[in-house]
Amino acid sequence: SLSIVGTLVIIGTFLKWPDLRSNSRKIIVCISIGDLFVAISNVVGLYTETRTLVCKIQATLNIVAILSSFFWTVYLSFYIYMTVCRKITPQSEKRIMLFFALTAWGIPLIIAATAYGVGAVGNSDNVVSSGWCWIKYITNDETNWPWQKMLFWMCMAGKGWEILSYFAICVFYFLVKWQIRREINRGFPAGSHFLTVRSVEVVRKADRKLMFIPVVFILLRIWGTIRFFRMWVYYPSPPSPIKWLILLHKHTKLSRCFSFSTNMETFISFQGVGDSSQGFANFVLFCLFTDKIREKLRLCGSNQERDPLFESTNLTYGAKN
Repeated sequence: SLSIVGTLVIIGTFLKWPDLRSNSRKIIVCISIGDLFVAISNVVGLYTETRTLVCKIQATLNIVAILSSFFWTVYLSFYIYMTVCRKITPQSEKRIMLFFALTAWGIPLIIAATAYGVGAVGNSDNVVSSGWCWIKYITNDETNWPWQKMLFWMCMAGKGWEILSYFAICVFYFLVKWQIRREINRGFPAGSHFLTVRSVEVVRKADRKLMFIPVVFILLRIWGTIRFFRMWVYYPSPPSPIKWLILLHKHTKLSRCFSFSTNMETFISFQGVGDSSQGFANFVLFCLFTDKIREKLRLCGSNQERDPLFESTNLTYGAKN
C-alpha cells in the first residue's frame, strides 16, 4: 500500500532531521501513525475470515487507528488556527499538545475497547466497510434495538467523528486562510509572525496549501460517508424519524445515485481506495509539496551543503512544514 510507504517516510523524516521536530510536524507524525495502522488493518482485513477472533481484533485496531487519525487531523487544523490567529505562547502550546495526546489516543482506545467488550465489532458484511471487519452488521431481528445499536456504534466508531471532522477542519482552515490574507493585505503589521521576505513567500505557499488539506481529506473519505447514509436510509426497515428523508429522496434527481439498485461496486471501490490512501495523501501534501523537506530528501545521502534559503524562517507554521 502506498499509504504505508508514505506514512513511513513522514515518520522517518521526523526522526532523521531534528530541525523538523516542530509541534505541527509532531501532529502530522501522529496522524501518520494512525494512518499507518489504518492501512495495515485494512490490508489484513481483506485476508481475514469474517467470523474469527482475528476479525474482531482487526476491527478494534481499525477503530483506534481511524479515530486517532480523525482527532489528530482536527487538532492540526486547530493548532494552526491557534498559532496563526491567536498567537498562543510556548507555555500554552505545551498544555495544548498534552491535551491533544491524552484525548487523541485515549478516547479512541476507550471507544474501541468498549465496542469490543459489548460485542459490537465483527463481520460488517461490506455494508459500510470495503472488505474489512468493522462494526458487526445485524440483519434479522423482531425489534428495532439491533438496528439502533448498529447505527449508534457506526457513529461512535467512525462515521460520526468523520462527519464532525469535515466541518471542523473546514472552519479552522477557513479562519486561518482569512487571517493570512488579512495580514498580507495589511502589509504585515508589527507583531505579525510574517517578518521577512522569505517568510512572506512561505506564507503565500502555506496559504495555497491550506486550501488542499480539507479538500483532499473530504474527497478521500466522502465515499464511506455516502455509503453510510445509503445504509441508514435503506437498511433494514427505516425507523420513522428518517422517513421524511426517504420521501424527500424519492423526489430528487439524486435517486439514481443513492438507490441500492445502483451498482454498489463503484462506491465500494472508491471507499476502499480512499479510506486507505490518507497516509499517502499526507505524504504528498506535507513532504513533496514542502520545500524544506523536498530539498532534504533530494540531498539525502549526499555531502552537499543545504542552500541557506531553505533554513527555517520566522513563520510559525509554514516555514517548518
